[in-house]
Amino acid sequence: MWGRGPLIVVADDHLNAFSFNAVPALCVRIGRDVQRMTQDHAEAFDKVLEHMPERYPLHEDLANAILEQGLEAGFDLALSWEAPVDHAFLSPVNTMHGARPIPPLVPIWVNCFVAPQPTARRCFAFGQHIARVVARSPWSVGIIATGGLSHFPELSLPRVGETDTVFDRKLIHWMERGEHEPLLELTTAELHKAGEHEFLNWMVLLGAVTPARADVRYFGELRRINMAAVEWSLP
Repeated sequence: MWGRGPLIVVADDHLNAFSFNAVPALCVRIGRDVQRMTQDHAEAFDKVLEHMPERYPLHEDLANAILEQGLEAGFDLALSWEAPVDHAFLSPVNTMHGARPIPPLVPIWVNCFVAPQPTARRCFAFGQHIARVVARSPWSVGIIATGGLSHFPELSLPRVGETDTVFDRKLIHWMERGEHEPLLELTTAELHKAGEHEFLNWMVLLGAVTPARADVRYFGELRRINMAAVEWSLP
């Protein structure tokens, strides 16, 4: 549970909040609150979402600081006042907090699926920007990144159901040792080949917490997807 201040949540869109009309590389949700999706394109999550709160508080000041200072620093960030959030944001947030109050959120979307995507290095640099904003702020801030390790969504036919455990363990090894350079060198093609599309979300988090090393709490080889729960503790 995180309850000491705003919580940044870095995740990707599954063509729920956005469409092929416009797919931002990096997008910050601003405003006072955000609504959950009423219907998730990942249908398995529809019944789960029904039992979650409909609206969530946002931290306007932190979101605006990340956005405004990011533009000044050379990041071409998109913003949204109205985009809803789907399971990628809500499943971890609700699991973490249960029946306890959810802190003000700062949702950030990373384009993980629709080419061309931001590079792993660019996502890491954006995470470093977030860390600088937080360091200058008066708040105690938490950050989580979501997204499975290796898996192939329905749009990835005929590879749906495949995983790449060897590649997953390689990523975990580098994170545990704090070896970020091999991660920065990963190409979009390499990530897609291994089913690691959503690892770009993790790269944002890694940039924000560097040079901390990962503490892997869980790694599981599940049906159709491999997953991990990883924690970084900062002073």
